[in-house]
Amino acid sequence: MVFRCLSLFIACMVSMVASPAMANLIVNGSFETPVVPVGGTSTYGAGSTAITGWTVVGVGSDAASLVSTSFMQSGVTFQAQDGQQWIDLAGHLSNAQTSGVTQNIVTPSGLYEISFWVGSADDNQNNFFFPSTIHLSINGGPRVPFTNPIAPPNMLNWQQFVVPFVATGGSTNITFYNGGASNNFLSALDNVVVEQVVPEPVSVPLLMVATAGWFLLRRRAD
Repeated sequence: MVFRCLSLFIACMVSMVASPAMANLIVNGSFETPVVPVGGTSTYGAGSTAITGWTVVGVGSDAASLVSTSFMQSGVTFQAQDGQQWIDLAGHLSNAQTSGVTQNIVTPSGLYEISFWVGSADDNQNNFFFPSTIHLSINGGPRVPFTNPIAPPNMLNWQQFVVPFVATGGSTNITFYNGGASNNFLSALDNVVVEQVVPEPVSVPLLMVATAGWFLLRRRAD
């Protein structure tokens, strides 16, 4: 019993050592504000800052759209991955690859991870929707494509992507672009999270204690 209790204690310490900082540095990562009409959409033009925390990039007045989780079109229900809303980087009709959203976040030097979800669907009727591709650019770097190939005919399929990056300055720019073809009216993005993955400063002593205790217990058990 003592061995089991001590083992559990050591396992807890190890999990604390391995846990990164969990605060999301992105503002409004699930695109919940401003609130759009239930079952509807709201479209924003290039330069707009109406989407809390984000600035819309691209050209014209139709660069990005917030979408309600209960919005339906062509037999597809466009449910959010998280919360009640998501963003369509294809806008309402533009489908331009210059369209997107950008945000600057505070990032002391260190290692970080950005995770996000890409949603795909295929209406099988009017050929409006195809597998979605989102482009990610960090600090103005190359646009890297992330495609979700799974496109059901009746709802969004959401796939998560996780990308590590190193911050060397006091801030980092995160920009997502529509990466779809001009005839694809779907570029779904939701639940954007950026977290620092540097362990707590006390992690090294904790790890040493946990490791020493584990080996001691194993010797006693043997």
